[in-house]
Amino acid sequence: MKMRFLVAMTLATVGWVAQAHAHGDVGSNQGQCLMKIGPDTMSFTGYQPLKSREQFCDDIPDAGPTIITLDAQQDELRDMNLEMRVLRDVGQKDDSENLEANTEYFSPPKKYKTGTLTFDHNFAKEGKYIGIVKAKSDDGTKEYVARFPFSVGLTAGKELTTFIVLGAAGAVAFGLWYKHFILDKKKKSA
Repeated sequence: MKMRFLVAMTLATVGWVAQAHAHGDVGSNQGQCLMKIGPDTMSFTGYQPLKSREQFCDDIPDAGPTIITLDAQQDELRDMNLEMRVLRDVGQKDDSENLEANTEYFSPPKKYKTGTLTFDHNFAKEGKYIGIVKAKSDDGTKEYVARFPFSVGLTAGKELTTFIVLGAAGAVAFGLWYKHFILDKKKKSA
């Protein structure tokens, strides 16, 4: 019974950590970063070519030149006008609050017939940001918005938190195992 509880707690902890990494409308599915926009999805990939060849899905590892690519998975998005905006997260209650002053990057609405929207931006400062992708039909009857908070250069703190949580879960699991299999058996044999 104790072992089942231990397994359940460990799985719950791992699930909590995985959920804590989800960012708004962006998540990972089978190794691919996907962003939900209305009923459709876009794949999301980021690179920092001057720092490494590794891709990232949500948080940007360091300040500096960054390339982000969004790729529409459904044809519907290819027929819509797509707009990309990155806002500095300054604690605004609403994204439209001081919109122009908080805008870090803006790509005006346009059709991307290939379905791929790529932009380069030099993030000069570490901090918290909000990505907003809007898709709007020509006649204005359909509008989808994807909003995803992310950070630049703040990933070390998240990795430390994950390490501490998983380490604590491992220590609890070891303690329960030790009590159940070592201490309880010594009591029974004595």
